[in-house]
Amino acid sequence: MTTLPNVDPWILETIATLPGTEVVPYPEWGAQTLQVAGKHFGRVGTDPGGRPILTLKGDPDNNLALVQEYDGISPGYYTNKRLWVSIALDDELIPREVVVEALVVAFEIVKAGLPKYVQAELNL
Repeated sequence: MTTLPNVDPWILETIATLPGTEVVPYPEWGAQTLQVAGKHFGRVGTDPGGRPILTLKGDPDNNLALVQEYDGISPGYYTNKRLWVSIALDDELIPREVVVEALVVAFEIVKAGLPKYVQAELNL
């Protein structure tokens, strides 16, 4: 049986402010996914070395800037390296505000791609 990583309380608090979001366990990935209307905008898991990471969808230009600015942010593991970034959750040099902003951006990108009727059903 795969042990899933815990989702840090501050991440749960952040996504609780985003309507229609939920944490969905993915044991086959060894991860917890962050979803809105069944669409993934993030994943809490580990990198190949076992380091805790938060992988988020993002704007390609912003993703590149984050990777260049912070050693603890890399192109997304197990994802499209242009559209996703992985953030080391144990890197104290990455300001929490940067991670929270990236979480909100990931949610907004996925929300914008949802059909209008789904957005209306979820009051998005």
